[in-house]
Amino acid sequence: MKKLVVGLLLSLVFSGQALSQECTSRLQGFVNKTGYKLIVAKPCKVWVATDALTIPRGEGVTGLLLLAQEGEMGVVGAVVQPKAKLHLTADLLQKLMKMNNSLDYVKVGIDDDGDLFVRSELQMESVTGDEFSTVVKKVVEASTKISDILKE
Repeated sequence: MKKLVVGLLLSLVFSGQALSQECTSRLQGFVNKTGYKLIVAKPCKVWVATDALTIPRGEGVTGLLLLAQEGEMGVVGAVVQPKAKLHLTADLLQKLMKMNNSLDYVKVGIDDDGDLFVRSELQMESVTGDEFSTVVKKVVEASTKISDILKE
């Protein structure tokens, strides 16, 4: 009987630990419903959709849709062109700035690594599934528009 009680207690302790390690990220639920092929880059924090974008797949994360959550901040974004292949001119910068002005829900920029990106930031405590889906769609569309500008 004593072995049974000890066994039950141990199973409760270990099942409690397993439950406490479960993903509680709000973004996880939205990500699972995207329908894209996903790679978990960092459990409960970072996911990569490998089939969401139509832009060319390049080195590193170029051409992949990135979804992440840190605390109450969520990010949906993509690197459209890495620094090594980004040839900035005044004309290109002007086109990108005009595009940034015309886009809804997303922004275009150059990150700390010098890569050209498009992304949207979300307040996870208030975002709905429909809003998340809209943001993903807008990031995907913007990445295609930027890629087209780079081809000109």
